[in-house]
Amino acid sequence: MRSGGAALALWLCYALLFGLYPVAALGDDSGELASLDLEELMEVEVVTATRRAEPLSQVAGAIVVLDEEDIFRSGATSLAEVLKLVPGVHVAQMDLDRWAVGIRGFNGLLSNKHLVLLDGRPITSPTTAGVDWGDIVPLSMVKRIEVVKGTWTHLWGADSFTGVINVITKTAAETQGGQSVTLAGTSGVSETLRYGGALGDNGNYRAYTELGYQSGNWIAEKQDARSSSDWKKKRFGFRTDWENAFTDALSLQGDLSVSSIEDGASANMHVYDSHTRDRVNGYAQFVWNRALGLDSGINFRTSFTRNETSVDDLTGGTNTLDAEVQYAAEQMGAHRFTWGMGSRYYWDNIESGDHTSIGQDNRYTFTANGFAMDRITLSEDSLYLTLGTKFDYFGQTPIEIQPTARLLHTRGDKEFWLAVSRAVRADTRWQRSGSYVIDDHGVAYTVNPPDSLTTEKLLSYEAGYRQRIAPDLRWDLSLYVNDYDELAMLVFNHATHTATLGNVLKGTAYGVEAQLEWKAADWLTLRPSASTIYQNIYGMDEPPGGESMPEEGLGYELKLQTMTTPMKDVGFDFLVGYMDGPTDRNLPGYFSLEAHTSWRASETLMLELIGRNLGEATEQYSSLQVGPSVDLRITWDF
Repeated sequence: MRSGGAALALWLCYALLFGLYPVAALGDDSGELASLDLEELMEVEVVTATRRAEPLSQVAGAIVVLDEEDIFRSGATSLAEVLKLVPGVHVAQMDLDRWAVGIRGFNGLLSNKHLVLLDGRPITSPTTAGVDWGDIVPLSMVKRIEVVKGTWTHLWGADSFTGVINVITKTAAETQGGQSVTLAGTSGVSETLRYGGALGDNGNYRAYTELGYQSGNWIAEKQDARSSSDWKKKRFGFRTDWENAFTDALSLQGDLSVSSIEDGASANMHVYDSHTRDRVNGYAQFVWNRALGLDSGINFRTSFTRNETSVDDLTGGTNTLDAEVQYAAEQMGAHRFTWGMGSRYYWDNIESGDHTSIGQDNRYTFTANGFAMDRITLSEDSLYLTLGTKFDYFGQTPIEIQPTARLLHTRGDKEFWLAVSRAVRADTRWQRSGSYVIDDHGVAYTVNPPDSLTTEKLLSYEAGYRQRIAPDLRWDLSLYVNDYDELAMLVFNHATHTATLGNVLKGTAYGVEAQLEWKAADWLTLRPSASTIYQNIYGMDEPPGGESMPEEGLGYELKLQTMTTPMKDVGFDFLVGYMDGPTDRNLPGYFSLEAHTSWRASETLMLELIGRNLGEATEQYSSLQVGPSVDLRITWDF
């Protein structure tokens, strides 16, 4: 990084930030969480790790919960940016609307080893298993994000090979009244309008719309690489909630988004021509919760999702209809059972392009699953054993069994946990029948559909330790060993310039993740974190090729988040880090610096100034360089 350019960018940012009289105070929605001390934060309930509300201190696994204050203080303008706060989650911007988000050593444009949920609805593509991070939900609607790292296939199935990211939005009751969020700056402009009200005595509703435009001029082009540009998007959505005082809670929500972008075709290894990419995405979801006791109940969820899929110059629509039911039982002696089942029906109408095609077989796919879990109390308030497994039917392969055993020991302010799990990852429609052209070190290869693929396999060993060292100091440590077998990678034929996916990759990953949270003063909170991974890949003659591949060697990320409140209604926040990811050795490690400030001018008006990628433009998992940007965000409640 050139010191002159970085220093100038920092100086300008400081001048702009302090010129606004910055703020840390949140809106009314987040004041409750913001007031919690570290002991109370450990008792915040999470649902992703057990599929039922559980205090964070009772989770036998590596989990990070980002609440409204964390999201606010990050200064993020998109979901992918918020995830930079989580150790072990690798986040990089590849193009204007494309992000690479991976967990524990797997990353790439089509990262397909972890599951992403939005209010319990899987949003990973059934075609590619990737996630369109540029088109999920307005950030102002998000209440919290639960990131469960490691192998959780015993609850969430084969998509959760390396973890689960669960985005939970605010209820309609939590978004009453009106709100306007305006964003404008060097990265573009956007406007989000929301209004909520009551429906009778027991119901609430909200409706929202979002309009946005980004030119992409801060994504630097390098040599022949051309970034995408002119990203236009608009969104309309609603949510209604109803509950009575005793047993039932109902929720209905939906969303429709339309976007258009001039695709630069330079964000990955694929070879295709630049073109205009238009997309129309939408979903509707219904959820019914019935309480049967103090700690028992039935949950039913069903949804329909329609997405426009675009991979290279291949386009088309995908449709997913899914449903699941879950039963959580009361404690019965030493046992507490949770079980459920679900199914998904998927069909598409995808059209091949000039450079890309996909087979028309298996256009209609039915999958089914079931899980069962028992939490056994071995010693009251001290030692717990969790045994669970999931059964997955993928439509083509035999039923896969994915078990886990997890042990949790609590002792005062300390928690120790161990886990061993087996996971599988089924191939996707894209992997099974896609044909396309890629560029590998300047040589074009045609990727042909494989004759057959089997499930990828993982045996995971995990351990962790959490401790509240002092009233204002806590730390969290996680260790893991992942033993991979039969991972799918591209096998190149250099004589014919062709490649085919095959289950030929084996390897072992050793990782450590640590985070410290220190409330050094009433006005200062520090969160340093580090994650490192060493991957020993063997059984091949050349480095692995394909989407979201592990790489031989050591990779690490070091970050420091600093949150300050120098005066009443004032806050100034930094996130500085160094990233050296092992998933692409062709790109160097890089420094990142982001700054956020805000000023609550009144009870209803908040001003924020956000600086991202301050310093020199950097390459992040693609040949494009991401440059600095400064944006002003105005939030007005009415």
